[in-house]
Amino acid sequence: MRLRNRESDVLSGCLQWLTLQGVWCWRQNQGAIPLPGGGFRRFVGLKGVSDILGILPQTVRVIETAAPVTFGNLLAVETKRPGEKLRAEQEEFLRQVNQRGGIGLCVCSVSELAEKLEPYLRLECRGVTNQ
Repeated sequence: MRLRNRESDVLSGCLQWLTLQGVWCWRQNQGAIPLPGGGFRRFVGLKGVSDILGILPQTVRVIETAAPVTFGNLLAVETKRPGEKLRAEQEEFLRQVNQRGGIGLCVCSVSELAEKLEPYLRLECRGVTNQ
């Protein structure tokens, strides 16, 4: 894959990397698409939603239960070209995700994503043991 330092290249690389790490994730499309007869169809949703959404599994032992329980943490990743800034709506969305226990990040490269997610992707965090 040839990278040209476009936001779409960063986005594509991040999606591929997350998939290789076993993270269930998807591209959250926003904006508009052209219609065959002219004009555009807008996708209207929550303003500032991150480019990538996903779920990071977390396995814990609940008091008074024998079996471990797995639940998910929301992952929201906003991708930007190096030097590009978040819009106010994007900053607010990531703030809300983090405030509510999710993981909200803004990254400019796959290596930055890997560095920021490393604590959450350790084997112990995925409920896997090294035996």
